Amino acid sequence: MSQNTIKGQNSESSEEFHNTWLFSEESFLSKCPSRKQMTLQQDLKVRELIYDFLLKLGSKLKLDGRTILAATIYINRFYMRTPITTSKYFVACAAISISCKLHDTYRPSDKIALTACMLKNPGKQIDQHSSVFWQWRDQLLYREELMLKLLNFELNVELPYDFCEELMAGKDETSENGFYSKLPDILKNAVSKVELASSLPVLVAFESRTLFGTMLVLTVFEAQSKFDTLDSLYLPKEYLETQLRVSVNECYLCYKYLMRLRSACEDPKLPSHKPFVTKIGKISKEDFYRIADGADKAVRSIVSDEETQEGEVLDLLDDI
Repeated sequence: MSQNTIKGQNSESSEEFHNTWLFSEESFLSKCPSRKQMTLQQDLKVRELIYDFLLKLGSKLKLDGRTILAATIYINRFYMRTPITTSKYFVACAAISISCKLHDTYRPSDKIALTACMLKNPGKQIDQHSSVFWQWRDQLLYREELMLKLLNFELNVELPYDFCEELMAGKDETSENGFYSKLPDILKNAVSKVELASSLPVLVAFESRTLFGTMLVLTVFEAQSKFDTLDSLYLPKEYLETQLRVSVNECYLCYKYLMRLRSACEDPKLPSHKPFVTKIGKISKEDFYRIADGADKAVRSIVSDEETQEGEVLDLLDDI
């Protein structure tokens, strides 16, 4: 399907974004169509492998974070409708192709297919005359049509890069709050966390703004320790509600859900395990709300796994 066709099908969106692709947490945890004959742990592991392939493919194609993140969201939406099968890497290629057409990073289907099959067959000499290339190209085109139909051509996604532009535009240059002096670094770190968390099916349960707000809280929590020489560095009062238009309670629920997914796939062999654990740390409920509410010089107590097991912080997996 052509680039103009997809853009035309997707041009009916209103100025105010409305996400019709949100499901309850239990819709994924208990009865997701993606798990025809898989456990939850197996499902999450396969999604991690798809995500790792997507990152490598995006890197080879020199795509930006916006295009890759949107493709990741399309894949997670797609697998809320259909089982994950051996065609998963073809689906990843289709998602990349669709995202490229929508985000002004167009790459020809032939180039995507050739790059992908070379990634999956590193020891083979492959060109556009190879049978394996034609298999990938045909599958990409077929999966692209299938994905568009299953997603009902609802391809609009709200991405954190846009939030950052809004937040930078609203920066208070007169404030002595260290949050504003470090705002570019804080936003960049929060976006990085969102990209990493997207390997899990979080953005089919929560809005992108909610996940970004969650990661902003975690980033500020870490920054208060890292930039200890500053007189103060804290999230401004009601910043999440007024600037991001998200609920603090919803952000905390998002954090708990993310931790629940993480606990179900804590396999050290998974590509994202180490960066996930490093970049997305644990935080107590008390500290989360203190940071989110804009408390100055909050108690810094990044929670270790051992402390969690000993019950010294809130059980992050309850009441979901």
